[in-house]
Amino acid sequence: MKTAIFCILLLSLFSFDLKAQDTLIPHFNASEIRQNDISQQLVYLSIGRAETPHYREPLQEWLGTFEQHNPNDPFKDRYVTAFEIYNDTQNEQWFIYPSGSVIETVQVSLYSQHSPVESSISGLDHNNIYPLHYGSKLSIPAGETATLLMVFDSDFFFAPIKIVLETEEHMLTSVANHNVILFICFGIYLALGLYNLFIYIVMRDTQYLFYALSTLFYASAWAAIFGVFEYLNLFSAKDWLMPGFLLGCAFSAFFQIEFFRLNLTAKRTMLFLLALGCLCLLALPIAFYNQALGLIIVSILTTAVLLTGLSVGLVAWKRGYKPARYFVIASLCVIIPNVVGNLLNLRVLPSINVDIYLLGFIGIAADTLILAFALAEKMRLVNLRNSQLKSQLKQTVEFRTQALREANQKLAQSNQELIEANLAKDHFLANMSHEIRTPLTSIIGYADGMLLGDIDKTEQERVTSIIYQNGAHLLRIINDILDLSKIDANKLDFKSQPCHLFSLLGQIESVVGKRAKDKGLGFHVNYDFPLPEKIITDATRLKQILFNLTNNALKFTHSGHICLDVKAAGSTLTINVVDTGEGISQNDMQKLFNPFTQADSVINRQVGGTGLGLSIAKRLAQGLGGDINAKSQPRKGSTFTITIKLDTPTDVAWLNTAQEIDLSSIHQITHESHVPKFGACKVLLADDHPNNRELVALLLKRMNITVTEVADGHQAIDAIRASQFDLLLLDIHMPGLNGVDTLRNIRKSGNKTPAIALTANTMQHEIDYYLRIGFTDHLAKPIERDVFIRKVRQYLNLSAKQVSVADDKMLPLIQGYIVDLRDELANIEQAWNVRDLPAIAKSIHRIKGAAGSFGLANVGKVFGRLERAALNDDEAGLENSIAQVLRFAHMCIDLPGIDVAQAIVNAKYELDEYLNRLPQTILQCESAIDELSQYAQKGDHIATADALNQAKQLFDNNAFTRASNLLSDLAPQSAHAQQNADTFNSVLASVRNTLQSLSEALKHNHIKR
Repeated sequence: MKTAIFCILLLSLFSFDLKAQDTLIPHFNASEIRQNDISQQLVYLSIGRAETPHYREPLQEWLGTFEQHNPNDPFKDRYVTAFEIYNDTQNEQWFIYPSGSVIETVQVSLYSQHSPVESSISGLDHNNIYPLHYGSKLSIPAGETATLLMVFDSDFFFAPIKIVLETEEHMLTSVANHNVILFICFGIYLALGLYNLFIYIVMRDTQYLFYALSTLFYASAWAAIFGVFEYLNLFSAKDWLMPGFLLGCAFSAFFQIEFFRLNLTAKRTMLFLLALGCLCLLALPIAFYNQALGLIIVSILTTAVLLTGLSVGLVAWKRGYKPARYFVIASLCVIIPNVVGNLLNLRVLPSINVDIYLLGFIGIAADTLILAFALAEKMRLVNLRNSQLKSQLKQTVEFRTQALREANQKLAQSNQELIEANLAKDHFLANMSHEIRTPLTSIIGYADGMLLGDIDKTEQERVTSIIYQNGAHLLRIINDILDLSKIDANKLDFKSQPCHLFSLLGQIESVVGKRAKDKGLGFHVNYDFPLPEKIITDATRLKQILFNLTNNALKFTHSGHICLDVKAAGSTLTINVVDTGEGISQNDMQKLFNPFTQADSVINRQVGGTGLGLSIAKRLAQGLGGDINAKSQPRKGSTFTITIKLDTPTDVAWLNTAQEIDLSSIHQITHESHVPKFGACKVLLADDHPNNRELVALLLKRMNITVTEVADGHQAIDAIRASQFDLLLLDIHMPGLNGVDTLRNIRKSGNKTPAIALTANTMQHEIDYYLRIGFTDHLAKPIERDVFIRKVRQYLNLSAKQVSVADDKMLPLIQGYIVDLRDELANIEQAWNVRDLPAIAKSIHRIKGAAGSFGLANVGKVFGRLERAALNDDEAGLENSIAQVLRFAHMCIDLPGIDVAQAIVNAKYELDEYLNRLPQTILQCESAIDELSQYAQKGDHIATADALNQAKQLFDNNAFTRASNLLSDLAPQSAHAQQNADTFNSVLASVRNTLQSLSEALKHNHIKR
């Protein structure tokens, strides 16, 4: 009984094992699996280097000795799968092939009953039956069963394998179709790649180079994938499978940057694509060494580049960039199949019964072709823009040619017209001389009268006021002549502030009234009340308008009177300048406000005039929110109506009668005639920075205050012990003994002298701290003159209203400070080399405190950002920015070809404003040089000389010393520019190089200020 049970159990176990082994060789009918992927229904076993059986009988037992293998593993292996096929069809010739992957060796063994195995080999490393396709032919008689054993041996497995059975007849057709598609795509690749490479060689446009290289590298990579090189018996390209894709991906990223000009439109995206491209290049050694690992890297990086490009294209398309639509379509063609293929490579998606590599290859070919349309569209837009520019240039040339032809015809009509044109130039210079001499006559006459005693002492203050006003008027005339180009460009600044209306009109009356009286004319001002006592406007510009119009009235009026009618209505102030002069005809009225135009040439030759006054006045009135209009009749006089926008202070008084006018303000002078003397006051100034001390001391000495200067706290204490002071000015950060400790020692000694802290630390808690420890007040650096004077007057009981330092005295101070600043920058660089952060903090604080006082507030500001990092020993924080800040500081004080100190003075001590205007100034200078070159080439000596003078004046106004000196050397040759063309052009080229160097310095040293 026991023996029987044991036998039954043994048979059961044997039966179970046999069933398990049978599952290793599944069975299929040929009709059921034809053209279908059966890879997911098979069992895969790792066999190492084991030899396959020669007959069918031991196959089951042989397979049972191996462990199962994961077919999704892309790395090196040798594994096997087996299955039976029953041919239930009449077709006996079949083809079995693994598709959708790249494998080095595929061995197919066919086992029949009691017959030796029939084996064939295909794969990347072998000659295949069908070109560019793996697989083997099978001969299975109808109604019989055959067992197939497939061995896969490769260093890499790209994408999951699909195993498909197909009839030989159908396979021939399929292979032919596939190969035609492949070679068409290869033809597209090569044609477009080589064509765009040729375009790059001709045009030197890098986007064509990147497009061509990307296309050619992708083509070579796909050729390696499909085994084209092996098929053509050229060489084995299995080491080139992934490197080609990496290079294609890298240049595709670079192409996107150039195509969309991301360096200008999206710098962050540009940096991301640049990083992806560099990663592709860095991964090349890995791809050469291990193709399977390269497959993973390629799948990730190409997906990232494709998706980034699609997003960039969509944004550009949305913004109206037309070539982007082709780019988006091309991206979709390549993204849909290739991203799916990448996910299959990474085994994220399960195997699908589609040749995804073929679809991916077709997608990239379509992408390449459509991108060619994108490039063509971009080129079309460029050509269209060039055509428009060419058309505009052609129209301009035709217009100027026609104008020149007409001018030549007019010149040919009469020699008399040429003589009159030359005389007109002489008259223009004479008229300018007259305009300048007119106020000089008043200045010299009144000054001579005062010196000879002709003017009573009681009248001297009024006369001095008139002299000052005429001097200021003379300066405005000169500035108008020199800055005519700025007026024409509408770049004059208007500064509106409260001003006394009747004082302003009184100044006009005092200057013009005397001249009218001397000419035997009446002059009076009519007020149409009510009128505001004060208005908000640019008083300087309004006076310039009134002086221009009243001077014109004086020139053309020989008898009768001139009057001003003043009226305020709503939001408009109206002033009529009425004269009883010669009048103007209606024809001349149309050109009255054109620059350099005189209404009646005969009368103007008698009375003079630059022809600029009315044009300038009209522009200024428009800048003040109004305009100028004129009415006139010949021999019946003229009326010029000035309107400006009427703004008044909130608490302004409106006057209703002439008796309410404060007569003391009519001839009021706008500044103190002298600085009061306060010799009894003594101030101690302690500051370690010599330029700061010199500037503050200069301000105090201008107030006639006795100043004792010291450089540190110890010297300050010694000075206080030796003398008494009315006020102490103590810098907070001084070497040895700082301002805080100095004050503590002073207070401990019982000294209660008012003390003001000079500091660049302006945080409220820092100010509170200084006041808490005994400082009376504080002054923030950089020193603001008005605040400084107010506080000094407060603690010394002074009454000085205005103290200023002249530009000629500030210029050497700024030059000296720049020399010291260079030394400080060198000290910081040396300290940074040895990481001496305390020394860096001291230098930064000195720069922060002093720079603003000498017009370099932008330098002080950027160094101020570094101070806390230096004080906190934050080496990492300094590492990220100190080099950039030092470069910026050097750029500010070493601008190529510029006298920086003079530039600061010209810019009203604001270098930052000067730098902000500098790019536009450079463009103006380049335009002036281009105009000068054009006149020189035409041989127009007079126009060349004028253009040369204007360019030099522009360079001088902006402190472009090198360029100005070059033009000065060129001046003697301006009359012979054509004869000395080489020298002339060489100097202009040097000027352009100077401007280019300046532009490059600004471009490469930009910092957020």
